Amino acid sequence: MGLLRRVDRKKFKELTYPHLDFLYNMALKYSLKPYDAEDLVQETMYTAFQKFHQLRDRNKCKAWLFSILRSHFLRDRRQFLRRPLLDDGSGYLKHIKAEGAEDFVGALEKKMDKAKVLRALDALPEKFRSVVLLYYMEEMTYQEISEFLDIPIGTVMSRLNRGKKQLKKSLLKSSRSNQQSGKVVRLMGVLL
Repeated sequence: MGLLRRVDRKKFKELTYPHLDFLYNMALKYSLKPYDAEDLVQETMYTAFQKFHQLRDRNKCKAWLFSILRSHFLRDRRQFLRRPLLDDGSGYLKHIKAEGAEDFVGALEKKMDKAKVLRALDALPEKFRSVVLLYYMEEMTYQEISEFLDIPIGTVMSRLNRGKKQLKKSLLKSSRSNQQSGKVVRLMGVLL
């Protein structure tokens, strides 16, 4: 059994706890479910506590925590993709004919439209998705994203542009295949 490193709990809390809201928001944007986001933040904090001695620059604690969160998400996502898919997305629930079903079906269709956008976002390569999420959801500037991800500003701009193009292409393709272009195009207008 390896040696456990002693962690200054007070210093750990002082440096990491101010970033919990940010971590949760990013985890929620990645996972799309509150309970999965909570688990992801908990895993991130546990790993950060274990590896706190590896934090070299305390001014970059937020970026360090984000990289841990992103690593956990990508690992979990790879494991999820290996599992069999039970719902093929055919929307079988909209065929339910029961009292009050019309309200249910309408609500379900709205969620399905949102799900299309989220699936398109999820399908983006991670390097584009991170930049898109940080720019649009966290409202970071190019400079902040550059420093946060430790990449040049030109790369941030390029990845944001490519990510938007891929997202738009995916949503247009999805709208054509589902004969609902009006709804998805309106959703794209809100997002982009």
